[in-house]
Amino acid sequence: MTQTYLNEKQHKKKRAMKGVYAIIIVGIAFVFIMIKFATSGGVSEVLSFSKMPNADDAYKIATEFVTPTIRDGNISFPDDKYQFGKKTDSVFIIKSYVLSKDSRGQTNRTNFEVILKYNGGPKFLKKNWDLVDINETAE
Repeated sequence: MTQTYLNEKQHKKKRAMKGVYAIIIVGIAFVFIMIKFATSGGVSEVLSFSKMPNADDAYKIATEFVTPTIRDGNISFPDDKYQFGKKTDSVFIIKSYVLSKDSRGQTNRTNFEVILKYNGGPKFLKKNWDLVDINETAE
């Protein structure tokens, strides 16, 4: 009698541990999905793994590459005034300008042309893009 009781208790413990492991795996998957959702632009970004970037995506990344090259502080990009072109399927050309204010309060305009290559992956991450060329001219 005690032997069957011990066997039954051990069997229940094994079954309970399998349940605990299953809950832990589901929890890890849930955390991974929530992190992916939080770092993306929303539901459409999470569900689209192979979607190619559009003009707005390339422009946002171009501004990230141009920002460190501007010496003046307080810079602003015109979000609706840029030109966009594609050389190939994953090479993009962005032409626009950036306005910056120097220490004397004078506004400076710098025109730029950026050629970017998209390498795949989440299109909102700078590490998934290569800077092919950047040209800047001050006005």
